[in-house]
Amino acid sequence: MNGLVVWLTGLPQAGKSTLAARLRAALLAAGESACILDGDEVREAISPVPGYGQEARDAFYATLGQLAALLAKQGLTVIVPATAHLRRYRDAARAIAPGFIEVHVATPMEECARRDEKGLYARAPADLPGVHVAYEPPRTAEVVAQGGRDEAALDEIVRAALAQRHKACSISDDDHS
Repeated sequence: MNGLVVWLTGLPQAGKSTLAARLRAALLAAGESACILDGDEVREAISPVPGYGQEARDAFYATLGQLAALLAKQGLTVIVPATAHLRRYRDAARAIAPGFIEVHVATPMEECARRDEKGLYARAPADLPGVHVAYEPPRTAEVVAQGGRDEAALDEIVRAALAQRHKACSISDDDHS
């Protein structure tokens, strides 16, 4: 049984991690196996800790996409709240995942800066996506969420994830008939 990857992309502080936690809880309540591969947490778990230069970001997002696909192939729904500021990072993850849902957490930069707990926008480091580094929003995300507490988007993601999981199960069952 194959799982799928649900990639939550958006500017830093858009609400990706908040939405990820809510999505995982909803999927678990529906009886689905789900885990979160938070980009910030994975970055801290890798040794040595990856940098933020272009080459380091390329390697990090390739690794994150491969980890997500590996877990999805084990039957999990893998929720990845990670900026992945270039479309090619998300496209590469989609290409290797058994199923993929891209969610754009489309919070305006002004709102992200207003609620910035990490102080990223106040410091405005040279590597901050959306400020000094281009952020490429999805052209055709499966779901668009207006922040991490968008209830309608959460419901839509859950429906899409369950539909993909059940479709994958029935294809797999047909293969064994």
